[in-house]
Amino acid sequence: MAKNKKNDATEKELEAIEHVLSSSEAFIEKHQNKLLIGLGVVVVIVLSYLAYSTYYVAPKEKQAAEIVAVGQKYFAQGNYEAVLHGDSVEFDGLIALTDKYSMTTSGNIGAAYVGLAYYKLGEYDNAIKYLNKTSIKDDVLAYTTLGTIGDAYVQKGETQKGIEYFLKAAKTDNAMVGATYLLKAGKAYESLAKYDKAIEVYQLIKTQYASQLPGFAPIEDIDKYIEKASSLK
Repeated sequence: MAKNKKNDATEKELEAIEHVLSSSEAFIEKHQNKLLIGLGVVVVIVLSYLAYSTYYVAPKEKQAAEIVAVGQKYFAQGNYEAVLHGDSVEFDGLIALTDKYSMTTSGNIGAAYVGLAYYKLGEYDNAIKYLNKTSIKDDVLAYTTLGTIGDAYVQKGETQKGIEYFLKAAKTDNAMVGATYLLKAGKAYESLAKYDKAIEVYQLIKTQYASQLPGFAPIEDIDKYIEKASSLK
């Protein structure tokens, strides 16, 4: 009796599976043309993207990288006007690059250098504008742009907003960069007479980076920063 029940259950399961398969086949037969059209559209989109990446973006990336290299050279020399506007010989400047090659990684890096150059020239609104355009995967440059936005806001007198960017910039795996921007945040808190916040940040530097950065000046002096902020409370 139990065996018959088991066989009945198995037959019902098989019937259910056959029903699902039949329904699926019927659906495919009924909508075959639509499915093929949909598949064709997907294939066209994928091929178009690959063609765009290979034959348009890749050559643009190479051109942009060569232009950025010239801009980086001028930046290293401290010639920030040339970084922005070119040298009137064969380099048009990185502002022109950011407009023409915005879809490339090098175009993004170029925008970062435009923002950094504007900051060096004391044009803080333009610095913020271009640095906010960037989306960079390189860890150090990405967090340097965030930190420089913070510096620009502090220079504009918007210190609290600057602190927000310093704290964002400190969220990096690079210990030296992280400690540097936390220290900036602590000093900025002190300038706002937010001494408890400053002490909190200094303590974080001490606990998080002391063992990683022996001999690094801000770490060596961190107890002095804590003592000073405590005395001002």
